Formats: sequence, C-alpha cells, structure tokens
Amino acid sequence: MEVFVRNLPEQSTEKQVRKLFRPKLATLDINVFHCYKPRGKGFAKITIHDPQKARRFLHLHGQNQPGREGFSSVNQKIFHMGKPVNCMQSRIPPDEFVVKSLEREDKGRNASHHHAVHNSQANARSQRRYDFSVLQCGSLDYDADELGFVAHYQLSIVGSLKFGKHFIQIDLTSFNQKLPMKQLELPYHSVDSLIVGKSTNPYLTFTLSQAPRMFEKEPKDMDILETLGTLALNGAAKQTSPSRRRITALDSSHQAVVSNSLSYRFRLRPEDVRTVLASRDLPGNLEVVQWDVSAIAQDPVRIQMSRLNIALSTQDELFSFETKFQLQRYAQNGYIPPYKVIELMELIRTKFHTVDHSTLATAVHRLTFQIPFPGAGTESSELSLETLLQQLFKNYTAVQHETAYSQGITRQFEHIAMIHKATVTPAGTYLEGPEPEVKNRVLRKYSRFSNYFLQVTFTDEDGEPMRYDRTSSLTDIFHGRFKKVLESSITIAGRPYEVKYAHESSEIELTPIE
Repeated sequence: MEVFVRNLPEQSTEKQVRKLFRPKLATLDINVFHCYKPRGKGFAKITIHDPQKARRFLHLHGQNQPGREGFSSVNQKIFHMGKPVNCMQSRIPPDEFVVKSLEREDKGRNASHHHAVHNSQANARSQRRYDFSVLQCGSLDYDADELGFVAHYQLSIVGSLKFGKHFIQIDLTSFNQKLPMKQLELPYHSVDSLIVGKSTNPYLTFTLSQAPRMFEKEPKDMDILETLGTLALNGAAKQTSPSRRRITALDSSHQAVVSNSLSYRFRLRPEDVRTVLASRDLPGNLEVVQWDVSAIAQDPVRIQMSRLNIALSTQDELFSFETKFQLQRYAQNGYIPPYKVIELMELIRTKFHTVDHSTLATAVHRLTFQIPFPGAGTESSELSLETLLQQLFKNYTAVQHETAYSQGITRQFEHIAMIHKATVTPAGTYLEGPEPEVKNRVLRKYSRFSNYFLQVTFTDEDGEPMRYDRTSSLTDIFHGRFKKVLESSITIAGRPYEVKYAHESSEIELTPIE
C-alpha cells in the first residue's frame, strides 16, 4: 500500500522524512519501507509492502479527508518542523517492482536477524573511532571533468572522528592542553554522501545538506574543578552548569566560510581508510563511495562573495531585484560557487537581450531546485554553464506559457503577497522564497512594496527551533549571533534590511534602510 504524505516543508529532504517516519513505523513492526520525497516539493510517498500493517499505520496517523477537519480527527498526529503532516491512502496503487523489492528485503532482514544477534557483541566492541591530522572545510567542484575538493579552510590539529548512534562526532584537541576543546556534530540525516579516498590520498570527505553543530568544551582539569565546586558544605549537590557551549564556528577564519562550505574532509591514516572502506555496517545508512578526490585551487570564497556582491549591487536594467535575490541565493545557500554565479550572469546578459523581469526571476528561482549537487554520481557536464543556461531557457519558456493562461496568485487574491524570506541559523543566513503569505497590517499598508520586506526566521541548522539542551549553553547563539543580526542588517543585492516589525511568533520582518 502507498501512503500519500502532504504538507511537508518544501526544503525537507528525503532523509529527513525517512527519519521522521522510521520510529513510528517501527512501533508497528514495519522495518522495511520505501520513501520518495521530490526535491522542492511539499509531499512524499511511503510504500509499505504489507497492506495489513499499512492499514494499522493509517488507523493511528491517517485521516479520511484532507484539510484541517480531517487532521483534527487523527488519533496520533505527526508534526515536522512545526507543521502538521497529513497522511492518507494514495489513490494510485504502489509500484509492483517496489513492493516485491521490499518483500525480498524484509525476508532477508528476518533471515539475518539471528546472525546479527550473535554478532552484536562483536559490533559493540568496534569503536568506529579514527584519528585524523588535518581538517578541511570547503566544497566539491570540477577541474575540467575531474571531481575535486576546494579547501576554503584548513586546520592541522590532533583530532578524532567517531561514528556514533545518531551523528558523527568530531573532537579537536588543542596542542595547548589549557585551551578549550572544540567539537563538531554531523547528524546522519544531513550527510548526503561519504567519499573515501585511496591509501595514497587518505581522506574522508563528507558532503552535507546543512552546517554542522559546533561546541566548545573546557579542558578536563577545569571540568574537575567545576565538579568539586558543585558540592555544598552540607553535602548536597548544586545544580551543575552546562559542560559545553554552542558556538557558531571554530574560529574567525572558519566563520567566514562555514555557512556555504558544506563539505568536510579529514586526513586519516592509510590503514584506517581501508578499514572504513571495508565497513559494511556503518550507522546512519551512509552511502560510501570510493573516489580519488584531488585538490583544486581557487580564490578564497570570501573574495568570490565580495565580487558577487559588487556585481549584484550594480544597477542593471536586465536583472531586477527579484532576479538578483535568486542569484545571491545560489551562492549564499551553497548551490553554486560565487565565481560561477558571476559567469552565469555574464552568459545571461549575452543570451537575454530583452526580458520580462517577473518571468526571468521565476525561471531563475526554479533553477534552484534543478541544480544537482556535485559528487561521485554527478557528471561535470550537469553543472556546466551551458547546461544551466539551457535549463534556464526552458524554464523561461515554460513560465511564459503558464502566465499566458493563468493569473498569479497575488492577482487572484488581494490578501496574498509574495514575500522573500531569510532563515538565520547559528552558522549562517540562508535565503528562501518568495512564497505566498497572508498580508499583515504592515503589508496591507505598503501593498505595492512587498518586495521591500523580508521575513526572517531564527532556527537551528536543521530548520527546527532552537531547543533547550541541559548539556550545552546557548548564550553565544541567542545573545551573540541572533542578537547581532537583530541589531545590524541583512544585505541582499546591495539592499540592507533592518528590523521594522515583529510578529508574535519567532518570525521578524525587515525593511530596507532608507
């Protein structure tokens, strides 16, 4: 049976949806299922090969009719990123090939269960911990047709990498034992791929969909003193303070690249690389690929972004603000390197002489969801400027046909406005939209200038709200990172936005400085 899932956030990934449903299905003894979540769409499809178990799932989490009325009658409601998730039986029968594959996988899982029990103790003794000597933060790119790694930040340090239950933990130990220890956490749902190099190039490369969580922990001797200090004279223990604090970057150099450099590389010992490659049971269902990723030299990303900001700040008859917003989004969100965005702008100038600004902005926005991530499974031609420009032409033509036969949503409904958005996380600021929003009193008053407002949301790296963690202090995030954004401005295409009006929720609207 196929379960159709609606009202998912468009930015959520297939891994995140699979992680959302796995524990709920496991309680019903559904350990094998197929999940399909199109990129940039707000729906997903869950295929369960056992119809009886699927009906039990829908009895708990499903609804008989769409919308709020149907959701209100759900026995056990599901929420994802703060939004209610609607589950209904699909009207389309499941793919027979997918069902047979799931049945075969389930039988194999049951057959290997007893063997896994006998090997559980041996697996528990496996530490899955590896030492490394170099950490690099950067991005994957292509030199001609060869996949390579562009290092925007490098740190030679004694460190260890551990494959934990829910995330990969990176411990960075300073040569000076009195300095704080840094930690990185890479949740498995954020890891797109793990590329393992050869013994002559012993690197592990993780490509991520979001920036890692970063922490700073005091040295061990300081921890001992704090523990002794918690003991009161009467023998009762005081409330202990968090053992570490959340930080936005490892240092100032890392701060400049952490938001849009979403690939991390670690130099291991050659024998450890062979061990990782031979591992078939790494947690998190990591996709391990062996590929000799060479180093590529480029200008620092800070300089590239500076050049792009200058290009976007320049008055241009071809590029409206809406189009510039999308072009800055390419680089700022890590979809395309800044230098390639500049080259794409030059190609657009040579190919598009006269354009409709609204159509071009929509076409450029759609291209965001069609850009593949560089990696071992992506050909260099898929990310070439010629391919991107060709797809942009197709989008432009498609948008022209659509607008010829239908009106935009803002023309159909006066209470709706298309709003540009920004998401502020501990690591960076990411651009989204524009998306339709119901007008508030400010937007109703300035209805003709909706693109002069920016809706800002403060979240964690995964899009979830910043939650209390008794083991970690969030002072640097709330009183440092987030407060600094509120007191300063967010600049987009040369247009700085400052705080003007705040909702009752955690969303804030910024307006450009006069």
